[in-house]
Amino acid sequence: MMDHVGLDVVLDIENHYAEENPGLPEGPRVLLGKHVTAGCPGAKTGQGFYDDYRENGRRQTAS
Repeated sequence: MMDHVGLDVVLDIENHYAEENPGLPEGPRVLLGKHVTAGCPGAKTGQGFYDDYRENGRRQTAS
């Protein structure tokens, strides 16, 4: 679902949440940041955690 929302958007939400809750682990935000920095923010570019998106943004299903 994060790919559909956009990893950049999820990262912004996570960063805000971490500001409010300073004890949260950094691992998930670091991983999201790596994908966003690499230009893979999800369905809007066709690459995210999954890179099997069609041009229309819908995830392909296995045949």
